Amino acid sequence: MIKTIFWSIPFVLLTLSTSCSTNSGQKEATLPIFDMETAIGKHIPDTFTWNSIAEHITYLPIASTSDDVILGSAQLVYCGKDFYGVVDHKTNTIFLIDQQGNVIRSISKKGQGPGEYSMITYVHIQPQESTIRVFDQRGNKYIIYDLEGNLQQEIFLKEKKITTPLFISDHYTVAKGQNNATHKLYVTDKELNIRESLFPIDTALTEMEQLYLTWQLNFCRNRDEAILHYANEDTVFAVNEAGIQPLCIFKKGKYRLTDEEAKKPMEITEQGSPYLRSFWLSSIPGYYLVTYMRENRFYDEIWSRADHRILSRFSNENGEWGLPLCLPSGKKVRLNSRNLYINGNTVATFIDALTASDGQVPGVREEDNPVLIILTLGESPQ
Repeated sequence: MIKTIFWSIPFVLLTLSTSCSTNSGQKEATLPIFDMETAIGKHIPDTFTWNSIAEHITYLPIASTSDDVILGSAQLVYCGKDFYGVVDHKTNTIFLIDQQGNVIRSISKKGQGPGEYSMITYVHIQPQESTIRVFDQRGNKYIIYDLEGNLQQEIFLKEKKITTPLFISDHYTVAKGQNNATHKLYVTDKELNIRESLFPIDTALTEMEQLYLTWQLNFCRNRDEAILHYANEDTVFAVNEAGIQPLCIFKKGKYRLTDEEAKKPMEITEQGSPYLRSFWLSSIPGYYLVTYMRENRFYDEIWSRADHRILSRFSNENGEWGLPLCLPSGKKVRLNSRNLYINGNTVATFIDALTASDGQVPGVREEDNPVLIILTLGESPQ
């Protein structure tokens, strides 16, 4: 039975050969196989709700004050015992929030000068070292602040062989290489020095073909490990403290993006592409969350890791995204899988105050800040 907790706030991966390839035929035979090709042709129920796998649901309204107002683009980047880390991408501001929803501190360093960022792309908070690590894709910078917002270190990525960090942990980073890179991805240390090279690039391809191929990498919302998967391939890999290893196979069959198509820009047509594109794949205990685009429509699916079958599928036909959660009133709201914070058995995201108020979340008015929803999932089903 789900235990729901309300906080009411006044409105105020390493050992890997550099020859590693995603087409690892010797290992594929022993990996669990998820048959997407067969599932796509079937009617799949849309009956799943997050409530069915959550042991606890916490609703945390963020206190509203005249000075600290989080706008509609709030994203959770850290969920700890002492505080939460939140980024407002509209204002490029980082907020530290206590367990009661009060803003402890706001940090805004937008600018062009030393220690300043043009745009927040990725934030990793490391409380053990009292640091906030910010990747600025537009400024091509990696900036480290303390928890007070004071500059500790600034690294210019042009001095490294990488460009875009896709996953940042306490001890390593997974990042794309620069235009002349020999591999699709690199694993670095905390200082962004390359430790391992992943997935060699065919040097016979043109520079643009190589670029398009690297863009086929899936997006992952996990904060505990990097899930790596390319739309034109089937094997899924995980990078964590133990290294990189093949995780499973999502068999796409005739819906798999061909290698030739992967080397070209996506054409926008009325019918859309028959292949699976814009692939998102994340892992939670007992399940995989999959989001993809096919024929100009996005789909969200949840797959059981225990028996390798699809449980539910939802489309964005009505302008909604993600998998549904039942609010206290019984109203269902879709939680966009592409905006989730996932770390172990914790899944979290924000909903706007109007939706929370309509859903009878206590202590929320329509004009308030977004409400943080924290789902504590149960044990992984066997």
